[in-house]
Amino acid sequence: MFFSVILFPCCISMIEALTYDISKEKAMISEIRSMSVSMHSLLESLENKINDNSRECSPNENKCPDGSKKYKDHCYFFSPDGKTWHDAAKQCKNMRGYLVKITDSAENSWVVDMLNKSDRFYHGSWMGMTDLNKEGDWRWEDDSSVRFSNWSPNQPDDNNNREDCGHFWSLHHYEWNDAPCNLDNMGYICECSHGLNCRPVDE
Repeated sequence: MFFSVILFPCCISMIEALTYDISKEKAMISEIRSMSVSMHSLLESLENKINDNSRECSPNENKCPDGSKKYKDHCYFFSPDGKTWHDAAKQCKNMRGYLVKITDSAENSWVVDMLNKSDRFYHGSWMGMTDLNKEGDWRWEDDSSVRFSNWSPNQPDDNNNREDCGHFWSLHHYEWNDAPCNLDNMGYICECSHGLNCRPVDE
């Protein structure tokens, strides 16, 4: 009986101690969870700021230089002056771009629409394709083959074996045509993928 009397208070003390420890642990768990939520929120906020800054500092900005038109993520410069194909290609390179490369019908339709609104050249405007290296093997300036095309009927015809550069033919609704590369009164279109960095190198 004496032993039972001693044992009973001892068990009560142990239960109280255990209850105290569990309460402490529960409080710690709750605090850790709260810290975790705060940390997650902080990390999310930092990630959003980094993404915003990346968009602002990106070299491929959504804006184009004054005087250029934007289509999708590229800038297009429609020339106010006429040049030969080679001089036009140099000018586009100087602007950190290249003579326009048409990759699909949607891009072609957009360029034609722009030309219909603004073109002032009798023959039209140069694009970046040529078969100078091999007759009949039309390629863009980057040496990729021409996959999409919109040739005018019976073109290209390499008239008198001297037409090796492609252009938008104004007399035929801006369908494609081949012309002598040294024709110097042809407009030209420069394409660039670097947003506001599409500026002349000497600026």
